Amino acid sequence: MQSLKSPSAGLPLHVLRMTVPFAMAGLCLWAVFTRIELPSLADLGGLLGGLQMWQWLAACGATAVSFWALGRYDSVAHRHLQTGLDGPQARRAGMAAIAFSQLVGFGLLTGAYARWRLVPGLTAMQAAQLTGLVGLTFLAALTVICGIAMVLFPVFAWFPPIGALLITAALAASLLSFVAPQLDLGSVSLRWPSLTAMAALLIWALIDVTAAGTALWMLLPASLDISWATLLVVYAIALGAAILSSAPGGTGPLELMVFSLLPAHDSAGLLAALLAFRLVYYALPAAIACVVMVVPERLKSTRAPLTDPDLLGAQQRSSETLPHHRLRAESGVIRQNGGHIQAFGFNQLALLDSPQISVALFDPMIGNLKETLTPLQRYARQRNTAPCVYKCSARNALAARQAGWAVLRIAAEAVVSPIHFSESGSNHRQLRRKLRHAEKAGISVRPAPPNLPLDQMAALDQVWQDRHGSAHGTTMGRFEANYLTMQRVFLAWQEERIIGFVSLHTAETEWCLDLIRICPNAPDGTGHIMLRAAIAAAREDEIPRLSLAAVPDHRLAPRMDQGLRRFKACFAPDWQPRYMACPTWADMAIAGFELFRLIHRPGPVHPASLALLHRQNDNPGTDRDAETLAWQSAQEDQPGSAHSAARAS
Repeated sequence: MQSLKSPSAGLPLHVLRMTVPFAMAGLCLWAVFTRIELPSLADLGGLLGGLQMWQWLAACGATAVSFWALGRYDSVAHRHLQTGLDGPQARRAGMAAIAFSQLVGFGLLTGAYARWRLVPGLTAMQAAQLTGLVGLTFLAALTVICGIAMVLFPVFAWFPPIGALLITAALAASLLSFVAPQLDLGSVSLRWPSLTAMAALLIWALIDVTAAGTALWMLLPASLDISWATLLVVYAIALGAAILSSAPGGTGPLELMVFSLLPAHDSAGLLAALLAFRLVYYALPAAIACVVMVVPERLKSTRAPLTDPDLLGAQQRSSETLPHHRLRAESGVIRQNGGHIQAFGFNQLALLDSPQISVALFDPMIGNLKETLTPLQRYARQRNTAPCVYKCSARNALAARQAGWAVLRIAAEAVVSPIHFSESGSNHRQLRRKLRHAEKAGISVRPAPPNLPLDQMAALDQVWQDRHGSAHGTTMGRFEANYLTMQRVFLAWQEERIIGFVSLHTAETEWCLDLIRICPNAPDGTGHIMLRAAIAAAREDEIPRLSLAAVPDHRLAPRMDQGLRRFKACFAPDWQPRYMACPTWADMAIAGFELFRLIHRPGPVHPASLALLHRQNDNPGTDRDAETLAWQSAQEDQPGSAHSAARAS
């Protein structure tokens, strides 16, 4: 028989968890009292009374700066968790929650309760996640601050090596968070803060610790001669011990660390300064927080929140609503990489969100890039990411530079005009030679049927990847059935065998080359004859512009993809420069490394792109099968085709 667990079975463990912080505080206070000679109450009162009014006011000012930074710290955490509640009220609630938890102790529980009570719309789970995130990241930021302080201000001989070790560990963790943005722990997945968020958290934590340490330094009696830098280092280390202890207000561990790291100074003066610091930095904010907790309505802003700072509004739309009349056909890649359409007023961007950046791909689909730069910065700020515009035209790059953004030339796009394209002339001599080789080998190219021969194409793609390595992604397409059904596809046949295919994004006024797959033993010129067929089809549809996509265009570009560059050069295209733009060069560095990671280590194909294929599979036969039969009949009737030759024989 299964025994029933007594309700009181877990009580001893619960009591133990509740009493350990108090026991630690008592133990640390006992250790302090055994190390120092306690002054009398009269002496202690005399030391406190000797503090000047300006010292108290300066300490109160430094305390205000410290809590202001902590409120900003909460804002970054809200953005990381995407609560949508970031704003003045959330920042004030963060300040009150920290002041309240400092007084009561048990920071995770009391901080979560305070935030849940003070921020309308914040769920209990979100409040707990927010408090845990703030606590863990603050400890990490404090570790970095302590490491830097120990190296710059070596109070003891062992400070520099320990500080260097802490800094190295922090840099390794930052690199790990960039390479692997998500940490999987069994069934739980944790997302690292972005590098932008880490930098912001470190800055706000540095301001907080510096201001708090300054408040303590301001309250030192005249008898103590401790430099500001020395006290900041000691306070940062003592603060870390206080936070780890979970003792109410860090009482005990904070004092023990201060006296242990400053043993040669007047203990009575230090005790008086710490007591004054407790009154200014702990008691006063805690009193204000308690009032706010009792009457939380006082925390609410009297002004209506501005939910949408963009005058004409912002709207996020699925990639399934990608307009056919867009300016850049290549923006169709968002159907596969998880991107979406972001509308800022009448302007629409193909936007991709990653752990580090919010990148607008290519030129705007509709509208003016200059009008989207500021809204794009706000959008990225709400995600703690760096804003970026990738592979935009020279005109839009100039608009970004005029707006103060950093601009870098990164690529050159090969563009031809199908309507005016001709194979004659000396600049197409190499193309004609390649085409003759393909025609002598008996290669024919035809548009793919509505029902694509996906099995053969998939096998060809796999052979191509075995030879060239895994396909790049994110800004370049990858083989995927549903993705190809939304493109124009041309197949290269040799006898009854498919030896290659190309796919193109299509829009109202432009086509753009996406995938090109050729089997390893295909005759020379196979790719050229497929692309010539695509240009001819675009001419028939009166498409004025066909992009052969871009190639790198920087100092190292001549050493990269030489074969691809030569292939496109055979068509004598117009090489148009493409640029990358970010608000700052620091953002540019983050965006560059992140795009490199995304392109060379793409994630799985976004599930949303499979919706269309699923709908087709749920309704097999009928229309698309009829279209395929009609296509096959038309191909067999073409003179000289592989099908007609087989039928005649």
